[in-house]
Amino acid sequence: MLKGVIFDADGTLLNSMEFWDSTVVDLIKSTGVTPDNKLTEILTPMSMVEGAEYIKREYNLPFSVEEIIDEENKVIENFYFNNVEMREGTVDFLEYLKNNHIPAIVATATDKYLIVRALKHLGIIDYFKNVISCTDIGEGKSSPKVYIECCNIMNTIPSETLVVEDSLSALTTAKNTGFKTMAVFDGTQKRFWKKLQELADYTVDSDFDISIIEKIQIK
Repeated sequence: MLKGVIFDADGTLLNSMEFWDSTVVDLIKSTGVTPDNKLTEILTPMSMVEGAEYIKREYNLPFSVEEIIDEENKVIENFYFNNVEMREGTVDFLEYLKNNHIPAIVATATDKYLIVRALKHLGIIDYFKNVISCTDIGEGKSSPKVYIECCNIMNTIPSETLVVEDSLSALTTAKNTGFKTMAVFDGTQKRFWKKLQELADYTVDSDFDISIIEKIQIK
């Protein structure tokens, strides 16, 4: 029986990964360097601090980690506060969980205040018990700590909790920790879609579909 759902934000609830890609790429290019085409794959499971540390180190950026994060946040605030869109079917999916008394929570590698504002902008913040950021936990999604913290808040255990992710690395962490897993397709991660389909217990090719969550709930 399903007793809780942990949602990733970027690329899962929110159609935001392409924006993130362009933001980081533009920052690196501003120093005259061309970033690796696998940068998205590398950064996706990281917290903002880990990501900033990585691009500073790998691309020898002339900014501090704090300056990198501040610059990223300046660029993306307007997007999250006013323009971000959600995956089709999200409201119906969340409404089903609410009506069946299944708590939902967000586990994100993005700073909490950005995701909270995005969820408020979209009118869906009240569906979630909380938003937990990897930045606050101190580790990215290569560690299960953010997911375990979500379980603690919802009073669930991994085997009865579903983790919904678009990242292969993050979903692998959840799977190896004993969670039920749902992979959702995001265009920035399409090269990993076959592996995600093989790994996950359930998959979403495009829009959220209530029939999938109904099947999980019956088991």
